[in-house]
Amino acid sequence: MRGGQKLSRYIPTGILENSVHSYLECVSCHTDAAVEEFPHPEKLQPVNCGECHDEPMTNFLGGVHGKAFQANDKNAPNCAECHGTHQIISSSDPKSLTYKMNIPVLCAKCHREGAPVARSYKIPEHNIIENYSQGIHGRGLFSAGLIVTATCNDCHGNHLVLPHTNINSSISQKNIASTCMKCHARIEDVHVKVINKELWEKKPGAIPACTDCHPPHKVEMQNIIANISDKTCLTCHENEGIHKMVEGEQVSLSVDVNDLVGSAHNNITCVKCHSDVTANIARPCETADQVDCSSCHAEEADIYFTSGHGTAYFAKDPNAPYCTDCHGSHVVKKTEDETSPTFRSAVPKLCGSCHNEDESNTGDADLKEKNVFHDYSSSVHGKSLAEKGLLSAAICTDCHTTHLNLKEEDERSSVNPANLAKTCGQCHKGIYDEYTQSEHGHKDNTGDKKFPTCETCHSAHQISNVHEDKFMSEITDQCGQCHGELAETYLETYHGKVYQLGYNEAARCSDCHGAHNIYRMDNPKSTISPRNIVETCKKCHEDANMKFTGYLTHATHYDKSNFPWLYYTFWAMTGLLLSVFAFFGLHTLLWIPRSLGAMIKKKKKHKKIEGKQIYIRRFSKKNRITHIFIIVSFLMLALTGMILKFAYMNWAKFLSDLIGGALIAGRIHRVAAVITFGYFIFHVVSLLKIKFNKGLSFSKFIFGPNSLMFNKKDVQDFWGSIKWFIGIGKRPKYGRWTYWEKFDYFAVFWGVVVIGSTGLMLWFPEFFTRFLPGWLINVAQIIHSDEALLAVGFIFTVHFFNTHLRPEAFPMDTVIFTGHVPIDEYRKDRPHEFDELRKSGKLEDVMVEKEFSKSKMRWIRTFGFIALFSGIILVGLIIYSLLFH
Repeated sequence: MRGGQKLSRYIPTGILENSVHSYLECVSCHTDAAVEEFPHPEKLQPVNCGECHDEPMTNFLGGVHGKAFQANDKNAPNCAECHGTHQIISSSDPKSLTYKMNIPVLCAKCHREGAPVARSYKIPEHNIIENYSQGIHGRGLFSAGLIVTATCNDCHGNHLVLPHTNINSSISQKNIASTCMKCHARIEDVHVKVINKELWEKKPGAIPACTDCHPPHKVEMQNIIANISDKTCLTCHENEGIHKMVEGEQVSLSVDVNDLVGSAHNNITCVKCHSDVTANIARPCETADQVDCSSCHAEEADIYFTSGHGTAYFAKDPNAPYCTDCHGSHVVKKTEDETSPTFRSAVPKLCGSCHNEDESNTGDADLKEKNVFHDYSSSVHGKSLAEKGLLSAAICTDCHTTHLNLKEEDERSSVNPANLAKTCGQCHKGIYDEYTQSEHGHKDNTGDKKFPTCETCHSAHQISNVHEDKFMSEITDQCGQCHGELAETYLETYHGKVYQLGYNEAARCSDCHGAHNIYRMDNPKSTISPRNIVETCKKCHEDANMKFTGYLTHATHYDKSNFPWLYYTFWAMTGLLLSVFAFFGLHTLLWIPRSLGAMIKKKKKHKKIEGKQIYIRRFSKKNRITHIFIIVSFLMLALTGMILKFAYMNWAKFLSDLIGGALIAGRIHRVAAVITFGYFIFHVVSLLKIKFNKGLSFSKFIFGPNSLMFNKKDVQDFWGSIKWFIGIGKRPKYGRWTYWEKFDYFAVFWGVVVIGSTGLMLWFPEFFTRFLPGWLINVAQIIHSDEALLAVGFIFTVHFFNTHLRPEAFPMDTVIFTGHVPIDEYRKDRPHEFDELRKSGKLEDVMVEKEFSKSKMRWIRTFGFIALFSGIILVGLIIYSLLFH
């Protein structure tokens, strides 16, 4: 009994007569039955064929069948199942189970569709026997009776049956060609040499795996075509309502014949693509799965399956694109067809269906670039394609290839840093040649040294026209990614400052160093090498000379060792600025309490001036007009100059844009400079005329009693003022000119000379470097900038307070506009001068009775307040910039 069934152990006499084992005795196989006294044990051990057939047994146990047998798998075959038990017939006998024509039937006992083995194991091939019988080998065996045709054991071996993934298998990629060549001799000589416009062998002797082109166990295409016509398929698939259900959704299976007519596959039958149909069942397409395009497009398929898309497809990513997603299913059009989704102008939109704003179709791909289609559409490539219709413009497949789409970090990727320049060079050949020879030409990155690629400067998908403002305004930032310190020093120069203000005509990194042909300074080919530097500068400065090139383009006053002149100049100017503001800041703070007291007393006694009044004429018409020119030109210079000095601040950029940009600001600055030189020359000439008219010597003219030159009384007045400020003395009797007014005067005089001379050097650097070294331009820039800051800060704080904002004069002293001061006010403010005029009898000469109209005073105050508040606001912006940047 076995498994509840009664098994007979009867062995007919003579059963071994026709067996290959006829010469053996029973105990030769059943060794444990060889006993001296019968009966032998009721339960005998299974026969071990390996006792005699040791090599076949070793091979059997090393194969998949033997391993399953040793694991006691109930479906595992043993020797008896293939060869029989007692009546084992020679394989040359047509009655033998292992006879050539019987082998497929023998293997089919397990490897037929629906058999336990087929259900239990993940065998990649299906309908093995059915397909074999309809293939060329099966038809040769069963239809033509050719016993030389290949059967299962010819390919897989008799006993050592291994899966194709095992390198030792007879059907592995490594061995399959040798296996086939047991029958198909001289394969290298007789095989077609060119297939699909490609050499059959990559190199002589490298025979490819036969199964790459001749899939095993598949029905031969000609046999399917002969049995299944397109009409058979369209019997069902022409109906509009035909469909299938996939995850609860209805998917149409209807095919429009008209689509097939216009397809690139119009001369291909249905079953050439749907080759996994089964001809001998009622519904042949029942076994059909997704179309395998690799049957015809083998090379493209190989490339696709190694790409990011193909890898995702193999990983069963639902978002992974397959051939039909890009090329279509039945309406497959050639790429030359303008209506094809793969036509050049349509490719960006095709790729954009996944790589769009929300990236919903890219899943968990973790892509570096997001919203690619939008960025590309706004780029120079996208605009050239969409707006100008230039089919030569770069599209997605030009950069990322058609099928081998790989991430940037993959060394095989066309957009990998090591390959990117070559990819771009397919179109930009001249630039590619320059780049590869330059210092930036991509080499192996080492440590912190990273070589820039095309993407570093131009981006991946937001590539803008190099001649447009967008790109122009990004150049320095791009270079600064690597050359941070040099970029910072550049931004401190005039070029850098106007560049920050949006003036794209200013010299940028690429204007001096080149765009793609960048070399070290010591390289003779470098645009900044000694032999080329003058010509480089001449691109903008036509009169540039060798001394002009001595201008230190990336120098900084912080570097004492390399640029000592700049270092000491900067700190000298900084010391001057701090000392002036410290001195007069303290002077003002001490004055404020006394000034507030004077204002309160004045307010109590103040009477509104109406009608004609007696005034002292303090300034002539000539003086007043000159001062108006000073106010206007100074405001213009201060505004445009501080915009440039603080170009990195948003307020500076706003004001620059408000007045028309850096170019207009520069023109305003120069016009104001001409006005300044004009009134300065006019004033000097006026002084000389006074001197000559009065017949005074220079010493008396300069150091006379009413001169603006400092004298002993100014020292006394200063010391008296300090004692008055702190309450230990009386208010000094000031004369015609107070010591602070004299300082204001000489500050302007000094400022015009210093700021004017350095300004001229900056305005005409080519001229001055004919006889001066270029680095003096850097010195001039520091002096000009810091002296201007001192002048603006002093005028809009100290001078404004001394003249207008001190409480007793608040909100404005109009004398500089009217030229006259009420006599009582003059007597109080300048008692020494008033007494001198009275004693000399000249008081009546300067006394005037007059009335100023309300409209005139309104215009004066409007102009004055505009100037006043403009200055105060500008000082506020300067302080904010110094404190918070």
